[in-house]
Amino acid sequence: MKIAEHLEFSTFNFQSSMETIGTQVRLPFKRALAIAVSGIRIRLGRSLVTVSGVVLGIAFLMSNLTGQIVKTALSEEREQSQRVDMMMSLVNAEVGSLEDRTVAVAAFGRVTATDLAFVGRVNSSGPALFRAHGLDRSGLTAVSLQELGKDADLVFVMGDAASASISLQELTAGMASPLVLDTQADREYTGEVGDGIRREPFFGKQAEDMKEEAEVAARTERFRVTWILVISLLVTVVTVANALLMSVTERFREIGTMKCLGALSKFIRRLFLIESALIGMAGSVCGALVGAALTMVIYGAMYGFGKVLLSIHYGQLLLAAVVAVVCGSILSMAAAVYPARVASRMVPADALRSTV
Repeated sequence: MKIAEHLEFSTFNFQSSMETIGTQVRLPFKRALAIAVSGIRIRLGRSLVTVSGVVLGIAFLMSNLTGQIVKTALSEEREQSQRVDMMMSLVNAEVGSLEDRTVAVAAFGRVTATDLAFVGRVNSSGPALFRAHGLDRSGLTAVSLQELGKDADLVFVMGDAASASISLQELTAGMASPLVLDTQADREYTGEVGDGIRREPFFGKQAEDMKEEAEVAARTERFRVTWILVISLLVTVVTVANALLMSVTERFREIGTMKCLGALSKFIRRLFLIESALIGMAGSVCGALVGAALTMVIYGAMYGFGKVLLSIHYGQLLLAAVVAVVCGSILSMAAAVYPARVASRMVPADALRSTV
């Protein structure tokens, strides 16, 4: 009987104690952010070392991304210059110097930057008359298609190959020795190529071979750069994780005190994740600025600052900076997952007994 009464009394006490337990207080995110910032400020020296590791890793990433953007822009300009040189070589081989000659150009559809650069080079070579159809440029005389080839020494045809049908006879009407130089090797013309008309494309298989070689070289370069970047970012992750583990070791008693005061494991994890996010964001922004600036200075010293600043695509550069900052922040938070887990699973009594 006494045992039954004792069990009933114990059950009553347990139910009473359960009823007295209220809702656990959870500190807001703003408070967790303030504590994380305070922790960074107190351990400023170690935080700066951790930030420097992120800065170096992201600066290396950003320097490679910026280098690829600059090299792509410079290679496009260099490739365009090489193509224009090849076109002028063909012109000189066919008719010699264009000085005091009458030349004509017919543009159909979309005209590329290389075509426009070639027109500028031809115009600067000093022809006596430079007629044009479908192209409005300074120094060119606009005429109809029927008048284009009258007394001309040669006719240039440019634009995309999928343009409207073109008649060679109409293009070369009035030419003593009809010669047509075309930027497209696969352009289709109406009528037969005959009656003394010569039609030569600027580019054929040679251009396709050059493009294929450039693509192979670009793939090889991308693989090499990607491998180097992966290694550098892994080193950055290890650096951040090591620094935060050391921070956990130094803060055993602080973590134990917070847990004794009612801090939940979730709150402890949040503190370390916020701290790592702040460190990663600050280091990533600084690293992106340093990496981009140093790369542009190096390429500017090599190729000329004016050439680099005018050729670079700033939209791509801004996108690369955003990618670098996001990547650095995410990797820093990922590196903090294990240290935050270690800190949140600590037993308060063991943490308070620590002499670290």
